Amino acid sequence: MRTNKSFLLSGTIVAGLTLATLAPQAAMAQQAEGPGVTEVDEIVVTGSRIRRSDLTATAPIQVLGGDNIQERGIVNVGDAISQLPITGTPINASGDQGSFGVGRNYVNLFNLGTQRTLTLVNGRRFVGGNAASLFTGAAPGGQVDFNVIPSALIDRVETVQATGGAVYGSDAVAGVVNVIMRTDFDGLEFNTEYGVSERGDGDQWRARVTAGRNFMDGRANLAGSYEYSETSALGYTDRARTSLQLINTVNPFNTGPDDGRPASAPITDRRIPEVTLGGLPFRAGGIGLSEILTIEDPNNPGQRIAAQFAPDGTLVPYDTGVFYAASVASGGDGMNLAELTSLVSPVDRHVATLFGRYDITNNVRLEGELWFNRSKAVEPFNQPIYNAGLFGGVGAPSGMLRMSTANPFLSPETRAQILAQPVPLEADPLNPGDVLFSLSRASVDIGNNQTSSENDTVRGVINLAGDFQAADRNFFWNVGANHGVVDGFFTSPNVIQSRFVQAIAVETGPDGQPRCADPDARAAGCVPLNLFGQGAPDQAALDWVGVEFRSDFEIKQTVYEANFGGDLIRLPAGTASFNVGYEYRKEESSFQPNEAQEQGIGRSAAITPLQGEYTTREWYAEVLVPVFGGDLSFPGMRSLEFEGSYRDVDNSLAGGDDAYSYGLRWRPINDLMIRATQGKSFRAPAITELFLPQATSFMTATDPCDFRNIDAGPNPAARRANCQAEFAALGLPTDFELTSNVQAATVQGTTSGNLDLVNELADQTTIGFVYQPSFVPGLALTADWVQVELSNSIESFNLTSILQVCYDSPEPPADVCGRFERGTTGAQAGQILGAADAANGTGPTTGYVNAGYRNFEGWTLGIDYVLDLADLPGLFYGVDNPGRIGFDFDMFRVLNQNVSVTGLGFDEVDQRNLIGNADNRWKLDTSYQLDDFSMLWSTRYIGKSVFSNTDGPEQRQPLSVQDYYLNDVSFSYRFGERLGMGDVTARLAVRNVFDVEPPAYTVGVGTYDLMGRFYQLGLTARF
Repeated sequence: MRTNKSFLLSGTIVAGLTLATLAPQAAMAQQAEGPGVTEVDEIVVTGSRIRRSDLTATAPIQVLGGDNIQERGIVNVGDAISQLPITGTPINASGDQGSFGVGRNYVNLFNLGTQRTLTLVNGRRFVGGNAASLFTGAAPGGQVDFNVIPSALIDRVETVQATGGAVYGSDAVAGVVNVIMRTDFDGLEFNTEYGVSERGDGDQWRARVTAGRNFMDGRANLAGSYEYSETSALGYTDRARTSLQLINTVNPFNTGPDDGRPASAPITDRRIPEVTLGGLPFRAGGIGLSEILTIEDPNNPGQRIAAQFAPDGTLVPYDTGVFYAASVASGGDGMNLAELTSLVSPVDRHVATLFGRYDITNNVRLEGELWFNRSKAVEPFNQPIYNAGLFGGVGAPSGMLRMSTANPFLSPETRAQILAQPVPLEADPLNPGDVLFSLSRASVDIGNNQTSSENDTVRGVINLAGDFQAADRNFFWNVGANHGVVDGFFTSPNVIQSRFVQAIAVETGPDGQPRCADPDARAAGCVPLNLFGQGAPDQAALDWVGVEFRSDFEIKQTVYEANFGGDLIRLPAGTASFNVGYEYRKEESSFQPNEAQEQGIGRSAAITPLQGEYTTREWYAEVLVPVFGGDLSFPGMRSLEFEGSYRDVDNSLAGGDDAYSYGLRWRPINDLMIRATQGKSFRAPAITELFLPQATSFMTATDPCDFRNIDAGPNPAARRANCQAEFAALGLPTDFELTSNVQAATVQGTTSGNLDLVNELADQTTIGFVYQPSFVPGLALTADWVQVELSNSIESFNLTSILQVCYDSPEPPADVCGRFERGTTGAQAGQILGAADAANGTGPTTGYVNAGYRNFEGWTLGIDYVLDLADLPGLFYGVDNPGRIGFDFDMFRVLNQNVSVTGLGFDEVDQRNLIGNADNRWKLDTSYQLDDFSMLWSTRYIGKSVFSNTDGPEQRQPLSVQDYYLNDVSFSYRFGERLGMGDVTARLAVRNVFDVEPPAYTVGVGTYDLMGRFYQLGLTARF
């Protein structure tokens, strides 16, 4: 890619400002075409490989300047992109994360899924960072982790909407994000940033050095940077909104569907009353709060109160709170999830880059890139090892534990209190005089599932490029190779279930001390485990039952490409241009859990290793044809050009396919350009979706045949008829009333990949205009309508989806209905059978299928204006230089966003205007510069959003949350030259200036700011 340096320094419409602000592509066209602007060489705009003289394109593009990112003190460029109105909820270090995705940062254009945004660096593919596993917290795909991209040498980030598949290949469904680096740098630069929240936490620190030098009279350049950054941890208890533990739950005052009272309403201080961290003793019969053992109420003699185990092992009063539903109470002493949930995961990053260029001749050059990143992250808070009735009955690995009062870890006083229950407990058959009880416990002191991650990314690029003239035409070419490797691992503590069972079976030894009851276990080294009170287990017992899970992963990407393009033919309106190219790409992934995790000796399901690869060979071509323009123009037709591209794809697994795009740019007058595109893009199946081996999965589902659901759904008559037919086939009465267990408890099944998957296909359309009135210099207005219709969407067909298809379809498909079995007799009559009871031995089988569709429609609006205040007549009389002010406004509106996982439509969900996808979003940057001083005020707006597009006042309250404004400000001052210190700039940035919380009744992790007011200081020195 050749780019004139003067253009790179200008960046956006507010060229010349120290603060480069966010500008749409149209504004950059003004920079290229307006009066008094330096001529630029031909350039390549994202979304095309054809060189052109300006940055306007047929598709809408937004540009984020590197100076803008630096001015605001943003550590990760992914966070800066995710602030654009067109982006949806990202995957980043905020909130609860997947076991194998901690600390990652992926962007999400149009909320179509992070796997459907293609990320490029310098116009080339970059190796993905999403491990090949079910449990990454992100959908399977080739998402690029923005942690690996340094901010030091970023020139700009171009975001192309709803196109790119024909030019770049797979994944450009929502669009393309192209991070363009400054590969030529001459000088030395140091930068440091430190930030902290107003509450004294959430520290962020970054330091970097950038150096470059020209050699051989400018024929060669070597430039590189090293950047280190770290962020600190936050938990839900560190912020008022998240510690509030807000949840919508059953409204006890609701009496019916027409009483004016919602079925669900919000409560605060949510607790899980059936479990505590130190242990909650129950009778053997169930998990109802009435089953909790009691003691004498110390504050009310003669009264009894529920009891819990204190840290010293004694029984003390237990406050159950106000009970609403299973696992939901307000207040009390039950387990508080806020104490076990991460708000921000700390990430440490080392990022080093090196760029080189050597001009072999005036027309041939060799270019190279080297990338290295090491990232470490940890999810500081996570849910623990459970033993509770919410997770299965007594005997289930995570179910309640059967304990005896003969356990020597119980004090005589506690033993007596349990024996003195008003209703006698079940006698212990092995210990006369003792009784059995159940223990419910969240064992944060044994295993907290806290996941840590470390990974290295190494990537190299080599490219030989040139240009030449022939037949009085200009041509260019390049051949290049790109190879990237990501390898790393995830670790987390867990327990060896077999040892855990041995360690909690405790008896009194001959010496009067507790010991493991099983003599074989004692011989193997078993150490008895005390579970009565938080912190009761000693280290020796923890060492005996504990195990570290570790999963190693590797991702490889190899790309070879060749391009040839240039002038095709001279036409009266200009020169028709073309590009043809070939790309070979190989994607490889492996995921290898250690023996403990693969065998499933802990509490989670066994995780199978995964390995897979595919190759793709792709031919592509592109043409740009000017029809009118220059001397061949007239009123109403100042210029008109057409652009088309086509790609033929041969994927070794997904098979052959193609992608195309065609569009036009029409100027009826000089100030107005109308643009439009129509095309087809695709996403190839990811390695996880293809190669995931059959793996154990524990699942719950909404059962359409449950008596509470049988007359609901999109087609109640079909549902009831299909369920009644099923009952009859099972030998049950057609009016059988089923209370389905799968809605409340897990059933063991399997899930797997699917080698028969084919490409997702997306039809994409954009129509818009760019208006740059010559009578208002510095003003540019853009508007674009965007539509994406995705079919053959690859979906993880879970049990709920399978049951929906089977019972809500007028003609249930046999292949889908055969994925599960129901019982015929006794307690299993009508129930979904798990692996232990099903005839197939596996239980329900789920996995990936090409089934769904996703339809998106929206429009974007941009207004950009830059003004020298000295041009305002009489306003600044006598002031030589009043400065320059710039306004950059970008608005996004969602018109339609519908998703059907099954693809049959009856399960279609309207996602428009849900929280995280508000249908109105905008951002306004206001910049001011006076000599060495500059300021940027940024306002972001998220409109009123709803919890559901189907619920009404009788279903829940509240129905929506209010709109939201977030303001950031930054100041910078160049003072070094005044003090004889060189070019030194100091910066102060304040985020969330007014310290606003998310709207009432929501937390909105990833959507709203939860950090609060945040201060950041920065210093940059250039030599």
